[in-house]
Amino acid sequence: MYMKKTYGQNMTKACPFCGAAAYAKNKDGVPVCANHKHATLGEMKCVCGSFLEQKTGKWGAFFVCETCGPVNMKKALSVNDVQAPAKKVERARGPKKDEWGNAVEEVVRPDDPRYFS
Repeated sequence: MYMKKTYGQNMTKACPFCGAAAYAKNKDGVPVCANHKHATLGEMKCVCGSFLEQKTGKWGAFFVCETCGPVNMKKALSVNDVQAPAKKVERARGPKKDEWGNAVEEVVRPDDPRYFS
């Protein structure tokens, strides 16, 4: 059955990490969403078992296998399990405490070399 094309619906790319609409490219040239702009895909394997080399061409990112030749992005992502990198959680530092758990007040003087150099 023929479906009528709608403006903007014919070429929407999805982020390989989360499936959201991909409007940015990472440093490797892979279209990703804004949340995964600094993430990379890592090592990918082909159907035959050899490693794929990632390249960027005129029509976007693709992979090259030594035995199979060029492999498109969709096929490479279907064979490999791509996971988003874990985010680093930074814990907020609280006030310094002594051995009994009480907060210690730190006095900063104007001639202190740790703070004013």
